[in-house]
Parts: sequence; C-alpha cells; structure tokens
Amino acid sequence: MKNALLAVPLLAAGVLAAGCAASSSSTTAAGGSPAGASSSSASASGAASSGATSAGAGAPSASATAAAASGTPACTSADLKVSLGGGAGAGMSQNHIGLQLRNTGSSPCTLYGYPGVSWVAGADGHQVGAAAQRQSNNSGNAEQTITLAPDALASAPLDIVDAAVIPPAECKPVPVLGLRVYPPGEKAALFLPLATGSGGYGECSLSTKVPTLTIGYLQAGVQPGGGDVG
Repeated sequence: MKNALLAVPLLAAGVLAAGCAASSSSTTAAGGSPAGASSSSASASGAASSGATSAGAGAPSASATAAAASGTPACTSADLKVSLGGGAGAGMSQNHIGLQLRNTGSSPCTLYGYPGVSWVAGADGHQVGAAAQRQSNNSGNAEQTITLAPDALASAPLDIVDAAVIPPAECKPVPVLGLRVYPPGEKAALFLPLATGSGGYGECSLSTKVPTLTIGYLQAGVQPGGGDVG
C-alpha cells in the first residue's frame, strides 16, 4: 500500500499543520463500502454512524448561514459525489492531492469551509486514527462561499503522510478500507474507497505526534497540479 497510495488506491496516512481561516467572499464554479456507505452520495450508513467522529462533522454550518444570505441552499451530502484529483502529487513520504466534492444535483448549491475526513476500517466502518487536522490556509487564498452549478466541483487540499515513516510503536498501523468524508455542516457521510493493498502497511490506528491527515478548506475547481482521478 505504501507504494500503492502514491498512485490511488494507496494506503498510508498524512498530515501537516492545523488551524482555521475565515473570510466571507463568494465565488461560483461552473459546471466495497463499509456498512452500506456510498461513494457517490451520502446516507446514514455504518461508516457515518460508527460512533467515531471526523473533524467538522455535525458542527454548526457556516455554509448554511452563507447560503441563507445568498438565497442558494447549502449542498447536502445527497447532492455530492466525492473523489480525489489535482494537487501537487507525491512528495517525500507524503502525498499532496485534492479532495473533490461534485454537485450531482439538478440545482446550484453552496459549500463553505472544511470537510471532515478520517480513515475507516471494518464492516462497521469504524474510524482508524485521528480525524484530519485543518490546514490554516490554501496557498494564500481566502476561505469563501462556493456556489456549485450542477456537475461543478469544489476541492480541498488533502495531505496524506505515509504511515510507514512513523515508528510502528507510535503508529500501530492497521489495514483500512478508505476515507469517510463529511461535507461542511453535514452529519451524513460520503465514503471514498482507498483500501490498503495486499501486503500494505496500513494506516496509523493511534493519534501520532505528527498528524497523518490534514485537510484545507474548499475552493472552486480542481486543486492545482492535476486532473480528476476518482
């Protein structure tokens, strides 16, 4: 997996720093699974309700507030499909990629802020290790309300650190099935298959000193550096 990750399906875990940025300008973008979770649209599945929490899941929705102001409804999990794409690619024991949310509905909707992301494993979709920490900025761009037209997408930078570079005693790696993703303000999760390959190292089951997953806030379009891969 360790090698597989940097090619999707891969398996490792990644992160950097955490923090929050805020701003309120607006932009427009044009246009298996554990416990029954869906990779294309979310539902209250075992992967979403295993008792583990992902950063931002169930939190008060800034996107809902912004949507109310704009008159365009906030995107719900049922409106969205999750995939990976773009980003700077593989680095030293780390993968820099984009976590993408595409509007599969027939009407525009809005997104604002950070998705919640964590590794999951088992038929019950239980969380493995710590949820992704938040990156404080996305290359200097301000956090914005994004209006997604039908079939348009937004993406957030996702960093996945190779768990194999962390001492096993600190990491205690286990095989995983993929990523559970909560769109901002949503309690229903999306599932992104990203299973540990045969003989792969797995992901850290413990919270490590250095985060193994970090996520930035959503921006319109694909992350710089590549195209859609999921």
